[in-house]
Amino acid sequence: MVSIYDIAKEVGVSATTVSRVINNKYASPKTRAKVLRAIKRLDYIPDARASGLKTRNNKSIGVIVSDITNPIHPVEVKAIHDVAKERGYYLILGNTYGRLDEEMEILKMMARERVAGLILATCEGEDDTACNTYLQKMINSGVSLVLTGRKRNGLEADEIVVDNAGGVYKATSYLLRTGRRKIAFMAGQHGFVAREGRFTGYLKALSEKGIARNENLISFGNWNKDSGRKQMDNFLKLPEPPDAVFCGNDLMVIGALESIENAGLNVPEDVAVIGFDDIELASLVRPRLTTVMQFQEKNSAITCNLLLDRIEQKETGEPKEILIEPELVIRESA
Repeated sequence: MVSIYDIAKEVGVSATTVSRVINNKYASPKTRAKVLRAIKRLDYIPDARASGLKTRNNKSIGVIVSDITNPIHPVEVKAIHDVAKERGYYLILGNTYGRLDEEMEILKMMARERVAGLILATCEGEDDTACNTYLQKMINSGVSLVLTGRKRNGLEADEIVVDNAGGVYKATSYLLRTGRRKIAFMAGQHGFVAREGRFTGYLKALSEKGIARNENLISFGNWNKDSGRKQMDNFLKLPEPPDAVFCGNDLMVIGALESIENAGLNVPEDVAVIGFDDIELASLVRPRLTTVMQFQEKNSAITCNLLLDRIEQKETGEPKEILIEPELVIRESA
């Protein structure tokens, strides 16, 4: 890449003079004009990170997700990007694949890049609380942190939380009102805010109707399509298979629908199906999915604005916890 030393050599001035022109400091009109012409001719691009280190005003923020192939994350990242760009920031994206070692490497990379703030959206995969010591070091060094789908566990960070329990309570209660009584529950791994909250909402709805917990109708695996299909296969092999199923996210629903179709059954006549997230595919597959919508774009905009307000010290004080209330979207699958 072209450097200020290349510009200086081209014009016949010192690198300090070029730097003064770039930073709008004093230079004679004649020299300034020569430098600007050389910058345009050589297509010079300023090093924003180096400039940020000098001025202590870095304009980069980190965004870490667990699985970028999950359709919910590109929507979130786009919304964060749009807000950040409007406010003069750019993103550095990390994908952990749900692995603790990958997350730690990404955090170290973010620290090397001197990000001003970090959005951590790792709600799938291994338990990543082992990263908290390093995250707190980053916070102590001045990095602002907002968590989504993950508990603080003592970190001095803001937290954006979807009311997972409330959303699944609505979904399960709806299935009960439609006459379903053998309602199965499937989700991803133990230990995450989303899974624990969604399971709690499911059990609460059953309990209020006097329906006992049936371990045969409860299953946990991964948060993907293949896992949804396998878990649904197991449910359908039961002597008394379910007449409805709540799936931990919409990707699992896609797999469950495949399993139900392979078994020669119909949705929702034989088995009603509800998911969570309301990804774009939810309204495109047939039957269209009944699902719990968690307003990904709105939530991500709130998350990014809160982070940037912390960075710019427009938001001060104790860490915040913001609870987002999801809505049940009723379509053809239930």
